[in-house]
Amino acid sequence: MSAEKQLFDCLGKILKLQKSLFQIAKKKTDIIKADDIDALGQLLKDELKHVKAIEMLDKERENVQLQLGSHSSVHITISDLLQSSSLNDKEGLKVLQHQLVEQTQKLKEVNELNQQLLQQSLNYINLNLDLLLGQQESSNYTDNNSNKEEGTSRSLFDSRA
Repeated sequence: MSAEKQLFDCLGKILKLQKSLFQIAKKKTDIIKADDIDALGQLLKDELKHVKAIEMLDKERENVQLQLGSHSSVHITISDLLQSSSLNDKEGLKVLQHQLVEQTQKLKEVNELNQQLLQQSLNYINLNLDLLLGQQESSNYTDNNSNKEEGTSRSLFDSRA
């Protein structure tokens, strides 16, 4: 298989996994809204599998791009390959690049929404904890100064200074 064919194959697989990851992220939004912690844990495991598979394919893609590009450069981008003359199907690569960028942007937006939802949930939990702990402190409040002399109490503003 030619290096160009390997690159298209690899990018196609990455795009497919990105689309699947996007669907997982959308499901995650619904699960976060429903406060289903167990389902969220399972979905995070699936998401991690997708991310690891994308990382493996990305390493493969980098190796193939090195074969296609000039060997003097260690990091070759798809844009660099589009400018080189070593590719036969530049238009196909450009389409794949555009689809990957578009899919990544969609995934980023959904992940930002999920992050905001999780932050709001954490803020809500912290507020409830503060309210609960505040009620416990006030219900257990005892006046420790009742046994002391009244003259030894300190105010916020110390007039002796």
